[in-house]
Amino acid sequence: MFDEEYGVIDQRIATVPSYEVPRLFRNIPLDAFGYLLLDVPPEFPNLKAFFPSMAPDAVQDTWTGNHGITLLRQSAAFVRTLVSGYEAITGHAIEDATVLDYGCGWGRLIRLLYKYVAHEQIYAVDPWGTSIELCREHGVKAHLALSEYVPRSLPFARRFDLIYAFSVFTHLSEKTAHVVLSTLRDHIADTGVLVLTIRPKEYWHVPSPGVVAAAMIETHDKAGFAFIPHNLLPIDGDITYGDTSISLGYFDAHFPRWKLARVDYNLIDENQVILFFQPA
Repeated sequence: MFDEEYGVIDQRIATVPSYEVPRLFRNIPLDAFGYLLLDVPPEFPNLKAFFPSMAPDAVQDTWTGNHGITLLRQSAAFVRTLVSGYEAITGHAIEDATVLDYGCGWGRLIRLLYKYVAHEQIYAVDPWGTSIELCREHGVKAHLALSEYVPRSLPFARRFDLIYAFSVFTHLSEKTAHVVLSTLRDHIADTGVLVLTIRPKEYWHVPSPGVVAAAMIETHDKAGFAFIPHNLLPIDGDITYGDTSISLGYFDAHFPRWKLARVDYNLIDENQVILFFQPA
């Protein structure tokens, strides 16, 4: 549908400074941009050389449960919400933001951000070395670094206008969630925005119907935080990773250095409630 536009962009992308690349795609819808990046056709050699290749379907399925267009729809829905929410809260265009992807995985969301933000402004961390290796193997353009599983600092000595953590707090233990939110608070700009996703209590009917779900929902209602650890080795006596649900009230009660600015939700990904925070 946009082959003519892509042909023009293909010629220009080889000559413009990298900070101008997002402007080339200003008139291309996000879904069309994402579809292009799934597999850039060979007739656009400069675009193919500039953008990263996709991780294999097996990797996408293992890490997210989907791949291809199905996963693209979910990813694009989040990025669209991320961009519109950031700009509405701050009053600033996202193209001027310095962005951190906390828990970047194989870089699926970074790819979509290229429509809005120059890659020099994108930073990304993940505690799993395989994630960073896959990003580099497939040519993901960003400042990539390995982080600790329970990070009390980040490998970048700077503050960010926008930090997002997609499907991260849906898996963290309570102790780890507290450490991560404290660390991210130290790396957010005074007028910056933190975007993270949480699972609602209804999520527990998906993996654990019946008695277990009822027990986890009761814990969620009483404590605001419900967590089932996976069978992993503990770090400092705590199993940091599992399945998690968190209530909105839990944030108000436990994180006075953050203020909730916005709550959003995309029906296509019903177990990811999107929260926007600013420094308090």
